[in-house]
Amino acid sequence: MQPELTAYRHPATGTMTYVIVDTATFLCAIVDPVLDFDPKTEAVDTGFVDQIIADIRAKDLGPTWILETGLHTGHLSAAGHLKYETGASVCIGARVVESLKRLAPIFGETMVDLDGWDFDKLAQDGDTFPMGGLEITPIALTGRLPGAVAYKMADMLFTGDLILCPEDGAGRCDVPGADAGKAWDDARKLLDLPPETRILPGVCAVEARESTVAEERAGNIQLNDKIDRLDFIALRTAADAILPDPDLVSPALRVAIRSGKPPSPPEQGPRFPVVDLSKL
Repeated sequence: MQPELTAYRHPATGTMTYVIVDTATFLCAIVDPVLDFDPKTEAVDTGFVDQIIADIRAKDLGPTWILETGLHTGHLSAAGHLKYETGASVCIGARVVESLKRLAPIFGETMVDLDGWDFDKLAQDGDTFPMGGLEITPIALTGRLPGAVAYKMADMLFTGDLILCPEDGAGRCDVPGADAGKAWDDARKLLDLPPETRILPGVCAVEARESTVAEERAGNIQLNDKIDRLDFIALRTAADAILPDPDLVSPALRVAIRSGKPPSPPEQGPRFPVVDLSKL
């Protein structure tokens, strides 16, 4: 029996949050939940994710897993709020501990557990785990901050910001931890999966969109089969050079290393102090 999939696009960031339901047990997993955030006022709001929670409750589903595809740089994770509201467990790639040990001191986050205990599951590459009658298989990615993973479930592959829909290419590689050459290596590994595998990207530029491995290999503007590793690096570098500066990196990472829990507003001063991104 095929799982049920619902996609939610966060308008401000283009980030996709997915809810996957095992229709035999009504257990569900949520991939990459998003907090609303205003960079100018530093206001955090849960309106977007609360609508998803309302839909889950309306369908009487059992939230089991919150699947993070990595330490995000393009949106603020709502994993902490979602866990508090539903009791679901937060999962991320096992190598996240490497990132925590490097990033927490830079952000001055003394309450972050450097062994990763703020997350409920540190998933090893290829180590399948269950959700009802479904199996979830994490696939470690090396072209992002350590801890980044894609997740395969049934015929679906959740690629985070690595492989986007064909017309959008690949995710930007000018953010902390990203490496264009390694991103190409990761993408080719995923694109070696069966051609009918459904690609569920973590970001959609205009509207919710999915594709297949076959469609990506034939038509992705930066990752199709006619483009080699050096071509991809050149294409991605040129594209990143004309994109706006990634203004959410610092607050997004501060929330991400806290397992999706924003810092409390201070009595004075900014809630998200500026961090020198060159250190990241």
